[in-house]
Amino acid sequence: MQRKKSFVNEILRFLLILIALMMAILGMFLVSSYHILEKEISDSSKSFLEIYSNETHNKIVEMNGILKSITSRNVDLAKIKSHNNNERILASISMSNYMQDIMLDRDTVDVLTLYDDNYDISLDAIKTGFDFKKKNMLKDFTSNAILNDQINSFEWNFLEVDDETYLYKMLLTDSRAVAIYIRTNHILDNILLDESGNRSIFLANNKGEIGGVWGAITKDIDRGKNIDNINLEDYYQIEKEIVKDQLSIYCFTRKSSVLQQTNTGMIIVATAVFATMMLMIFVLRYTKKQIANPMDRIVGDIERIKNGEYQNRVSGDFKTREFQMLQEATNQMLDEIVGLKIQTYEKRIELQDMELKSIRLQIKPHFFLNALTTISSLSSQKKFEEINNYITSLSKNIRYMFRAGLHTISIKEEINHVKNYFEMQELKYPGCIFYLIDLPKELEHWVIPQMLIHTFIENEFKYAVSMDKILTILIKVSLQTYQNEEMLLIEIEDDGKGYPEEVLDYMNGKTKKVSDKGNRVGLWSIKRMIELMYERNDLMILENIKPFGCLNKIYIPKNTKNKIDE
Repeated sequence: MQRKKSFVNEILRFLLILIALMMAILGMFLVSSYHILEKEISDSSKSFLEIYSNETHNKIVEMNGILKSITSRNVDLAKIKSHNNNERILASISMSNYMQDIMLDRDTVDVLTLYDDNYDISLDAIKTGFDFKKKNMLKDFTSNAILNDQINSFEWNFLEVDDETYLYKMLLTDSRAVAIYIRTNHILDNILLDESGNRSIFLANNKGEIGGVWGAITKDIDRGKNIDNINLEDYYQIEKEIVKDQLSIYCFTRKSSVLQQTNTGMIIVATAVFATMMLMIFVLRYTKKQIANPMDRIVGDIERIKNGEYQNRVSGDFKTREFQMLQEATNQMLDEIVGLKIQTYEKRIELQDMELKSIRLQIKPHFFLNALTTISSLSSQKKFEEINNYITSLSKNIRYMFRAGLHTISIKEEINHVKNYFEMQELKYPGCIFYLIDLPKELEHWVIPQMLIHTFIENEFKYAVSMDKILTILIKVSLQTYQNEEMLLIEIEDDGKGYPEEVLDYMNGKTKKVSDKGNRVGLWSIKRMIELMYERNDLMILENIKPFGCLNKIYIPKNTKNKIDE
């Protein structure tokens, strides 16, 4: 037998190798940390810029929508130009109310203004708490824009008013100006901005003019400055266009921040390496006492169980919660495994016994005696064609019955067998049976236990059919929800004399199992077969109906729990 290696020596060797690797990693860290932090800064800058650009873009889209909604009020805008003074007044009031309603519903915009040069009409709507002085300055700027060649219609730009920068867009015609304004420092007020560090997020127009800055403000990066004045060698920069050829958002990060972070990282790593080496020595001692020794004990006990000592269990007084839980869980699983193993053997034996019993019950001596009697009777009457048909149907039934066991077939195949059985019995009981089968085509492939429907129909012929009365049998198949599960429902109904009470009590689970040697053996067997195959005892419901007859309900789940392949 090969000698086992020492657990402690192996751990010590691994720890020494690990220390050497960590020293190598520390040296590699000094070289690679700079590049790693560069990538981290780039990735985080992209993430920040993505968030800020999306928020800015959403506000731009919303403001464009507001402008569009104002300019789409063609009736009011046309009446503002009307020669009728009353129409102008009413249209101005309507337009002003509409603009005020927009401001109430949205928190995006600071000022909305509309100016019409025909009759010097000036309308506005402002955000709650906005300075009226600044509002009037923006109104004046809007009214003067018609004659200002420097202002381009449909273009976003910045406007400096009273030490505040506004982002605005103006829609201009020969005699009308519609403008929307927002303070640039309010564009990203819904986002938690990081005001510290070396990262600057700013918005600039197509001329490179900076309209708003979030984050770090430097001598190069501030409102009113131009991107061309920034020394790009001192920064990592990322750009994303918000409005094509009009607005862009930038993220600038100082390169000096990499060195600062690298120095901090080096100290942390060096401290971590030393602390890790000290921890390894402690882990070595702890591993031997609290892990290696208990593990050896558990492995030894499990090895004995593996060799056949099923009564043995994991023993020992373990100090750690994990090993104690492992001990309890292992012992519990062993108890359950042994119990399940016994149950499996018992269930297998019962399933095999049930299969044999099911087959024996289908090959009943009286069935063949009745068949021979029927053939003899037909022969004495010289009904040779009926004899030929009867023998054909009988052979089909015998082949089908010899396949019977604890397996499933499609309900279509079972119904075809039942029809053949009806044809065979018609020769014995001519004109005594009227049957109707309702099987939807989409349910034909649902699988059921073999001989399930046949057993009930055979029971009908044995106990309900008589030569002096026509018995009506209805077989209906449907899909139903039973016990919160989709199942196949088979209903077999007749207008015979119904079941005795003791049969209903047993079949519906009100009394214990009766002797197999009594009457209704086929029903007892089919009930037990369903219980074994589906591990449920609530799938069959038998009842008598008024004024006479009985109704059998059998629920069939989609999948069986136990079955023996055909």
